[in-house]
Amino acid sequence: MRGWKALIGKDWKLIFRNRLLLVVLVIYPFLIMGVIGAAFYDVGRPVPIGLINLDRADAGEQAWVGAEVPHAAGLERRFRRRAVQVEEYGSGEEAEAALAAGEASAIMAASDPEEPTIWLGGDLSRDEIAATVTDLRDEADVWREYSTAEEALASMAAGENNVLFAASEEDYPYIGETIWLEGENYAAEAMITRFGQDVTEIEEYASEAEARDDLKRGRIDAVIVLPRGFVHQLKTLDEIARVPVIVDQSNLVKAEFAETSIRGFLSRVQEGVVENKTEAVVAGLYVLVTGGDFFGTEVIGLQQIKENLESLELALQDRPELLETVEEGIDLANTVINDIEDAAAYLRGTALPIELEISSVAGRPLSAKDAVVPALIALSMLWTGVLSGAILMVVEDEEGMRIRLGLTEMGPFALVGSKLFLATAVVFVQSAVMLLIAVAIFGVFASNSALALLVIAVASLSCIGIGLVIAAFARQVAGAVILSVLVSFPLIFMTGAVFPLSQMPAFMQWIARAIPLTYAIEALSGVMLRGETLVDVAWQLGVLIAFAVGLLTLGSILVRRRVE
Repeated sequence: MRGWKALIGKDWKLIFRNRLLLVVLVIYPFLIMGVIGAAFYDVGRPVPIGLINLDRADAGEQAWVGAEVPHAAGLERRFRRRAVQVEEYGSGEEAEAALAAGEASAIMAASDPEEPTIWLGGDLSRDEIAATVTDLRDEADVWREYSTAEEALASMAAGENNVLFAASEEDYPYIGETIWLEGENYAAEAMITRFGQDVTEIEEYASEAEARDDLKRGRIDAVIVLPRGFVHQLKTLDEIARVPVIVDQSNLVKAEFAETSIRGFLSRVQEGVVENKTEAVVAGLYVLVTGGDFFGTEVIGLQQIKENLESLELALQDRPELLETVEEGIDLANTVINDIEDAAAYLRGTALPIELEISSVAGRPLSAKDAVVPALIALSMLWTGVLSGAILMVVEDEEGMRIRLGLTEMGPFALVGSKLFLATAVVFVQSAVMLLIAVAIFGVFASNSALALLVIAVASLSCIGIGLVIAAFARQVAGAVILSVLVSFPLIFMTGAVFPLSQMPAFMQWIARAIPLTYAIEALSGVMLRGETLVDVAWQLGVLIAFAVGLLTLGSILVRRRVE
């Protein structure tokens, strides 16, 4: 027993005498717990959401819609008939200027295959504008709404639509209406802000292009577009309000958070709308039973008809040939009354006035394998870069090679440079092969593989720089490996690879911005999944280069001082 006590005491002292062992076994688990806890403790904080409200009627503003229809010429002819006096314009810019100046109350562009686009303008009444919009909606295979004239004209020039229509927002049908919910009257924007205030931070944008740009940069997590006539569609009994939602599917966790939050607060809106609708319809249905005003029409009511028939039934006891007919009428009245009550109950459970149309900022739906590859490549760069940068420097000390190399004319910076060249080649080739396999074999989406390779090359230098700094504090390869693992593991949770930065506390976001891997993941996701160009990721590449220069310089100085 004494031997056991002596061994345990010896091992306990060994742990506290060896600093590295003390850190790994005792202190490091608390450090990891603190990092992960800090990253996740504020889960549930409001999700930043961009809002584009097209359902408002501001004086002097224009409402632009586009559509792909089978026969654009037919819509053009109907526009000419309604306008009577039609002015033709040479370009979309001329037509937009005429609308802005009040020279036309509505304009239309129509394009048929192999025919030039025709731009028309004319004075249409509000009813005629409404009829034109209805015709366009009914015939459209694809329907688009635009927040600015620039976006609409660009879409027409790109061939996305073969019909474009615009009018003043004040004349556009069913725009800017309000709805009564939970004791208050709301317009579209006020309703979204009010019901989403607990789970989202709403920021309004004037154009979809501006909102998409901030979504790509990670400043917001999703974009909600409230279509024109949104509130009107909520109030009608025969329409579903379709709400376009744009998310960044290059980060599936962030996209899921955003979509869940949006569905959550819109469900509150939906519940209030459903309650209003069902109360109105159920009240109307019961008027058919009890009698009264049925949506503007005075009706007697099936209950009164049933009572009248029952009175006739008593009076016709001696007229069996008529009594049978009256009894059939009473049975029919009972059946209809029961059916109305069943219909009212069914309506309460099935009215769903809102439907989300989810799309990706990348312009195409992304799968889980598409979204995860950039993060995996970045983490691979971190792991291999840190290890190779640390091990290649320490292995020379462990094998005594540095002393022999020091006798040559080669300086210490040349020695570091050779390790840097070799480590960069290893990390780049490994990451490039991963990218090639993911795209060629597994069919992973990558919009710009060449630019992704450039990002990999720049980011690998920063990771190797971290390894070089670690090498200055390790004497043996085993120690370098352990230190590399200790440093690399927490970074996985602090860079957005596992959990979206937007959901982290503010201080954790600041820490994440001090880690080069954060910018590597953002840049890789951008060029592979969001279709970003060199200009879009130039600032991230600049930050990665700055990190690389700083870390490699610091590591070289520390290694040189240790040798000296």
